[in-house]
Amino acid sequence: MPDSAPDLDEPIHLAPYDPAWAALGPALADRLADGLWGLGVAAGAEHIGSTSVPGLAAKPVLDVQIGCAPGETDAVVGHVRGLGFEYLGEAGVPGRHYLRRRDDQPANVHVVELGGPLWADNLLFRDHLRAHPEEAARYARAKREAAGATGRLLAYSAHKAAAVAELLARAREARA
Repeated sequence: MPDSAPDLDEPIHLAPYDPAWAALGPALADRLADGLWGLGVAAGAEHIGSTSVPGLAAKPVLDVQIGCAPGETDAVVGHVRGLGFEYLGEAGVPGRHYLRRRDDQPANVHVVELGGPLWADNLLFRDHLRAHPEEAARYARAKREAAGATGRLLAYSAHKAAAVAELLARAREARA
């Protein structure tokens, strides 16, 4: 159940790539996964999103994806909430449980089925951008345009959705 009607839509801004993200994202993923192993939950955790792509401008918010078996979702969400994250339900993405923390190091956690379509697509997208700087540059342009046109999370996400879909399709083609 989401926390008492939190507002998903929030102001956003893009920041130049920060090399510290390369260490902070995986460290957060490891901390989350270690805590889950301690609870007996088998889960994977990966740093995803723009902060995981070297050189890419991003909202200065770390994104971590936690993959688990569908029957373990409640335990994972409960654990992450216990670490100070606010739960926002699926937040418009069926099959994903979204949590966020806004403190000195803002972070989002996406709980999805380990090995499922969302897990695979997020990793494919990240790895494609890492391996293809020209695609990362194309995505950066779409992100700058979306941020400049909107300044709010939901409109920003909607504004760049076509670019994300196009890049994901190219990533799938490149993988095949």
